[in-house]
Amino acid sequence: MQRSLVGSEMCIRDSFHINGFINHYPDFIVMMKSGKIVLVEAKGDDRDNGDSRTKLKLGQTWAAQAGRKFKYFMTFDHNSIEGAYNLEDFAEVLRDL
Repeated sequence: MQRSLVGSEMCIRDSFHINGFINHYPDFIVMMKSGKIVLVEAKGDDRDNGDSRTKLKLGQTWAAQAGRKFKYFMTFDHNSIEGAYNLEDFAEVLRDL
């Protein structure tokens, strides 16, 4: 659970996750100036990333069903997997949103 102070009251809420064959907690949720909501799963090249393909499939399925306003991206420092972006290419995609 995530806890945060709102005014003088403590709020307790569950973290956002994509519920599917696994619970996937994207690293970032970004609202673009265009109003689009972008979920980003960032992966370092130094990680095992054994579940990356599973998370990517779940995220893409979620985005396809969530509507045109919502996007999901997985990005790697340099070595991406099929369907994901390396950091440089991802920066270009964000500029177009």
